[in-house]
Amino acid sequence: MNILDLVVIIVGYNTRELTLQAVASARKATAGLDARVIVADNGSDGTARAVRDADPNVTVLVNADNPGYGAALNRAAATQRSAHVCAMNADVVLEPESLVTLRRFLDANPTCGLVGPALAYPDGVPQASAKRFPTLGLALGEVLGIHALAPRNRSVRRFYYEDQDLTRDTRVDTVSGAVMLLRAEAFDGVGRFDEAFRMYFEETDLCRRLHDSGHAVAFCPAARAIHQHGASTRQTSVRQVEYYLSYVRYFRKHHRRAAAAILRAAVAAGALARMAALVVKYPPVGSHRVASLKQKEAACARLLRSLGSS
Repeated sequence: MNILDLVVIIVGYNTRELTLQAVASARKATAGLDARVIVADNGSDGTARAVRDADPNVTVLVNADNPGYGAALNRAAATQRSAHVCAMNADVVLEPESLVTLRRFLDANPTCGLVGPALAYPDGVPQASAKRFPTLGLALGEVLGIHALAPRNRSVRRFYYEDQDLTRDTRVDTVSGAVMLLRAEAFDGVGRFDEAFRMYFEETDLCRRLHDSGHAVAFCPAARAIHQHGASTRQTSVRQVEYYLSYVRYFRKHHRRAAAAILRAAVAAGALARMAALVVKYPPVGSHRVASLKQKEAACARLLRSLGSS
């Protein structure tokens, strides 16, 4: 099999128009590079056909079983050997020079296994692009709603590196999973993505394993991309289930058993509290409110069942 310098893998789930934009930006960003763009389509909204029609030079892989983000990336990476892998969400638009900038960074920093760019919302407002590894205190503050009451508290600011100057290259714990450029040797060496993380914390887990294996992770603000955060999950209740399950899974994997048990109990308590609050917020008056209430209560119930069986 021919070994390329770079493979860009775009994972989408029912995001046809966004995926087409992402592909177009990736093709521009790989112009002149020894690279290939691969789309891993986990949905069924016609994305695969639309991408093939728009650009026959893009490889399209269809995952009818929707295995999750990390699994889709692993499958795509296995189809083409390369020296570098760019993992990218479908709701991302790369600036034309972004991949060249990130490649140069890895060339200049041989101990770095992963680097991420600076992200911004479509209106140009900067988006949090680097994070520290979550502590139990930070997790409990989020799960129990404390950070919602004081979103700019010291713990949250520190978590997002607001205590450091991120206008220059910085070694960090983890970067946003929206766009990550990986050295394939490091990526393969840690076993790629842990497919137990379906949607959330897969990048945090990967960065943790890279650090544990002696590879640095870095943030490179000279490379930039636009990220329409959460576009593929905005219409679903998946955050209430997959997000918190992945949070507990991450702590169970990387923290002591007691910390994972405490977080699991807090998530369960939070789900029970939300179920009680939902009845007040969505009183079952009218068919629309009844349907909304049932959907949200079902998501909380599923979370509780999944916690019980995990």
